[in-house]
Amino acid sequence: MEDRKLRILTTSAHPHDWTWFAATLGIHIERGDEATVCIVTHGGSTHREAWLDELRKPEAERDPAIINEPVEKYIDQKADEMRQAAAIFGVTDVRFLNFPDKPFLIERYPEAIDTITELILEVRPHVMITENPFTSGDTGRADAHRNDHTEVGIATLEAKDRAARPRGGSVVAPHNVATTFWAAHDKNDLDFAIELTDEWFEKRVQAELLYETQGHNEAWARRRMELEVGHMGWRMRTEYAEGFAREKNELLTHLPVPERMIEMSEQGAGAFIDRVSGKARAEAQRS
Repeated sequence: MEDRKLRILTTSAHPHDWTWFAATLGIHIERGDEATVCIVTHGGSTHREAWLDELRKPEAERDPAIINEPVEKYIDQKADEMRQAAAIFGVTDVRFLNFPDKPFLIERYPEAIDTITELILEVRPHVMITENPFTSGDTGRADAHRNDHTEVGIATLEAKDRAARPRGGSVVAPHNVATTFWAAHDKNDLDFAIELTDEWFEKRVQAELLYETQGHNEAWARRRMELEVGHMGWRMRTEYAEGFAREKNELLTHLPVPERMIEMSEQGAGAFIDRVSGKARAEAQRS
């Protein structure tokens, strides 16, 4: 079982959202697994910061070049940024479904479920990673309204169920996904986390920096990663990590006791401080 090569399929609402678990995908690709990243909407109404800044100005002070820039140009730039970021982690199979965003609602675009279903039947993944269908992950509270993120999560779970059922007239065999996760930002959702090395942290910074259409710069990219994967690392008693939630309970053949957890249990407070502060990593690199 340890030698099985996994096929992983992810679905995210916008071209930037998949970066929440980008390093995890990179780790699995290095192990020989395959990853397909699907972006459900084109993101044309999301994080269009320069345009929004111009709209906030008095009409006489607005830059016509920015105000009149076609949204298609912004969409193409975001897609290019996403592909460049994906390449950092070894992801080469990227699918854009290009549904409208803000809002993306299932009742408006029910065909999105069928499109994701077809993708599942094509890729036939062992693992799926998608958006949290219950919360936005931004506030730590349950959403008062649906949004692009929750809708993509719900659409993906519905598509997963459809892919598992035989369909009349179809010659494609149904497919059962073994396990499904979504990115976890809040402690109440968190089931486990993937530990990241300093190398993966730097790749996350590089990817964040590529999203220039969202106004990202070096200072922003590094600070955001320190807060995002650094906070998750702190929660997991390490330096950096990406968090996940399980869709459902798992059937196992034995108790899951990761070797990393055993190693950490045998270390004292000094080792914990060295690990979280990065001292242990720095000393390992020097040696």
